[in-house]
Amino acid sequence: VRTNESHCCGPFGGNGELQLYLPDEVAVADGFLNLNTHRRKAVDPKGKLWNFTSGWIDTKGRFAQKFGRFEANCSLPRRNATGIWPAFWLMPNSSQCWPTGGEVDVFEFNGNWIEDQIFGSYHWAKPGQCGKDRAPIPGKNFKPSGSASDWQTGWHVYAVEWFEDRLDFFVDGQKYFTRTSSQVDLPTAPMYVIFDQ
Repeated sequence: VRTNESHCCGPFGGNGELQLYLPDEVAVADGFLNLNTHRRKAVDPKGKLWNFTSGWIDTKGRFAQKFGRFEANCSLPRRNATGIWPAFWLMPNSSQCWPTGGEVDVFEFNGNWIEDQIFGSYHWAKPGQCGKDRAPIPGKNFKPSGSASDWQTGWHVYAVEWFEDRLDFFVDGQKYFTRTSSQVDLPTAPMYVIFDQ
């Protein structure tokens, strides 16, 4: 559980997110992991005031794997939860700078009134190109065919399968996106799991 941090890249750095990650926004009840987001004021150890708090968990230092399937059965917020950004993603368990080791976004969901789609992405860079994402735009959006508005509030299995030559992205067993070694530099180190909201 992240404490008094914002985003992935060290205390109070990252990509301009507006929330402070706090452990009281993470709970396990009746076999379910709940990550919450609230509009509330919180001050971090450096004295910065934040107007939102949220939850983050990861397996860094506890679990990482190279190749195979990563999956989770998740229920996401309604699309009118404007400004939220829940995600299930993978980062390399190595000292490589971002994004040279790769970042696999199994899903990201941006709450907005216009669309209720998830996005699967793979961010990467050539060795030594720290901070130079070669895929800065989300990879592929997805909404199951014929699904109703706010379909993502139901329970769905989000997954990525990692092979030596490709990454395949799935929702409920339906493959909707692939990145191959002929398109990108795939990860070389085992990846750990992150869930955040």
